[in-house]
Amino acid sequence: MVEESALLVVRQGPYPDEEYRLTRQVTVMGRGPNNDIVFADPEISRQHAQIVLGEDGVYSIKDLGSTNGLFVNGRRVVGSAPLSSGDVVSLGESIVLGFYLPGAEPEDEDDTPTAEIPVVVPPAPPAEPAPAMPMTTAPPLPYAPAPYPAAPAPEIDDDGRLRRRLILGCLVLLVLIFLCTATLFFLDAYDNGRLLYCGVLRPFWEAILGPLGFAPACG
Repeated sequence: MVEESALLVVRQGPYPDEEYRLTRQVTVMGRGPNNDIVFADPEISRQHAQIVLGEDGVYSIKDLGSTNGLFVNGRRVVGSAPLSSGDVVSLGESIVLGFYLPGAEPEDEDDTPTAEIPVVVPPAPPAEPAPAMPMTTAPPLPYAPAPYPAAPAPEIDDDGRLRRRLILGCLVLLVLIFLCTATLFFLDAYDNGRLLYCGVLRPFWEAILGPLGFAPACG
């Protein structure tokens, strides 16, 4: 009969306080939709465990090769283990069930009057003072000599640079004057100056030196 069947009560999981009557001789639990008790939780295997009612009336639970394990009262079940009323059955870490034999179902907590029971909250123990940390002083930093001032950048001597340019220009001018003078002396001495005075420069010399009575012999 239904009243003579054991009871599973969900203590932790997707359906808290949900009750399942174990009316079959073998009750399979898991995530698969074809199980007798279905828990839609990713940590539960498709066929996680089964509860078996023996011919002697003793209930036992068996692990069906689950991934996250089967536990009874915090101990992992390897193979199968007997069940007693009040045992806590855990499927992995997400589903926690309470197992109760017929006639030993848990009392409904809602029917128990709680208004007459005063709730006494014990005073919190005084907080212990944190241990004083020893004062530590950092060792003095080694003396670092002051950095030497950077050497000033040398000033550009504009006067000296201008002077050098003037000297160089004078030297170039003297060289040009020397070359021109040497060329004139050479042309004046070559062929009695005919190449210098009787060529294309003859009008120039006549205009410059003509008033002075210069008349080159170009015949």
